[in-house]
Amino acid sequence: MSDEKPTPLQDVRKGLGLLFRAAKTAVEKLETRGVEEVVVTSAREVGRAIENVASAIEREVFGKKDERGRSSKPDRPRAPDEGSHGDETTPEDPKPPVS
Repeated sequence: MSDEKPTPLQDVRKGLGLLFRAAKTAVEKLETRGVEEVVVTSAREVGRAIENVASAIEREVFGKKDERGRSSKPDRPRAPDEGSHGDETTPEDPKPPVS
């Protein structure tokens, strides 16, 4: 026997080596077909979600049209103060006195 004590670094290296060897052996024995299908389906759904978010941003922020050529942003009535120059009367304005 030798009088040398193992260093902590050697212990860590040996322990990690055993863990990786055990993980590799376990993976080789496991069925991975179901996992592959789940990963592919999940990636497809994430792609669709990103596409929907991008479309919503284009529609709401930039006012772009959708794939069918229609405006995605619905026409909304203007607020009473939008586009008014102050010379127009509205129902809320008082009527001028009649002479």
